[in-house]
Amino acid sequence: METKTVYYALFKAYPKSEPPFPIQLGFGQGEKYELKDCLHIPDAVERLEHFCKEKSIKFSDNFTLIYPIYMEIMDTDSESTMHSIAWLIKDQADAKKWNFDRIGGYTGKTAEDFAK
Repeated sequence: METKTVYYALFKAYPKSEPPFPIQLGFGQGEKYELKDCLHIPDAVERLEHFCKEKSIKFSDNFTLIYPIYMEIMDTDSESTMHSIAWLIKDQADAKKWNFDRIGGYTGKTAEDFAK
């Protein structure tokens, strides 16, 4: 049995919404899985690690936590919330020695760009 590899976790924590929120895991070749009902950023990371351990999924060498840039949030009262969420996710990535990146906005990147 071949070991699956996860390449990214996309946090779908919309700044104008209250938790819970989902995270999307990307396995490459368009294969995705969603972990639902994450209560906060550390909870999402804990659930991610537990899921991968339980399913014997390994993390890629370039595993990346991703958070979108929501252009419709810019210049609104929720912009600072979006940036705060991004920093919380980056802090988790740094603590685990994973990568952190953004998609959307002017980045020109999509989550699938990380599944390689």
